[in-house]
Amino acid sequence: MSEKKHPATPRRKEEARKKGQVFKSQEVISALMLLGLVAVLRFWIPAMLTRIEYLFPYVLGLSAEWNERTVASLMLNTLWIGIQIMAPIFGTAFVIALISNYIQVGVLFTGESMKPQLSRLSLISGAKRMFGVKAWVELAKSLMKVILIGYFLYASVRDRLHVYPALQQLNVGQGAIFLAEALMELAWNISLSFLGIAAFDYIYQRWDYEKNLRMSHEDLKQEYKQTEGNPELKSELKKRQRAMAMSRMMQDMKQADVVVTNPTHYAVALRYDQKVQSAPYVVAKGQDQVALKMRELAKEYDLVIMENKPLARALYAQVDIGQGIPADLYKAVAEVLAFVYRLKKKKKRA
Repeated sequence: MSEKKHPATPRRKEEARKKGQVFKSQEVISALMLLGLVAVLRFWIPAMLTRIEYLFPYVLGLSAEWNERTVASLMLNTLWIGIQIMAPIFGTAFVIALISNYIQVGVLFTGESMKPQLSRLSLISGAKRMFGVKAWVELAKSLMKVILIGYFLYASVRDRLHVYPALQQLNVGQGAIFLAEALMELAWNISLSFLGIAAFDYIYQRWDYEKNLRMSHEDLKQEYKQTEGNPELKSELKKRQRAMAMSRMMQDMKQADVVVTNPTHYAVALRYDQKVQSAPYVVAKGQDQVALKMRELAKEYDLVIMENKPLARALYAQVDIGQGIPADLYKAVAEVLAFVYRLKKKKKRA
């Protein structure tokens, strides 16, 4: 097995994406959700408390005799207020999770990752997952979270240590506000610190994704064969196409009026037929061995062979097969064709 040191091609990444193998950092999603929830709670807690207060007058005003109607009414009111309280929290979590997933993965629907795979039951694969680099990275992230939570909890208590003895002089409401502010500051610091862990995890997941998709030289060759076709087969196909084009060109030489040569390096067969084109056009052309073959066929087809080095080189360089000659060569070609027609008339008289 050759070493996989080449980065993945776009086609390899597309195939992996279809199988559900995409790059995604779950820590980024978790950190953003935690930060969003803390931000929402920071501004939503007063509204939550106000809605909870709505229940107390209603409960206290109920009749002492409980019945199905009063209990059902109480449960419906409690449920509705609970929905009002939790809707912004769940809505924020849902929107953040949706956006963070979309930014990393985009729109993807695939069932490949849900298919059973026997490799997941392998003891060797399980051992690699348990003791591999990924497992150690996950352990390091978990330890870092515990350390950060412990540090900020310690710092919160330390900074307020001189205030706690005075809490006994406050009423319940003031004490609750003090503790709520302390908890919110603790949650805010923890959520911000988790963004650092998310940034590290994002970089690691990107590196791990690229590493797992690396390709060997054999993989690149195989992909090239699948996308571009077998090089040997393509070469053979091009060779056959050239041979067929050459054979067709040699057959078309029968219609030529004259073959202009260099004399050995270039050969260009010309035909003038007003029904086809208004100007003389090139029927066939060739260089070196092809030009030699054209001279032999010209003799076989009893075509006029005329040596004109500048004209042969100009026609070969400027005019493609089936294309009419340019205006700047009209005079030279006309002289050649006039000579050919005079020669053909003499042959007919003889």
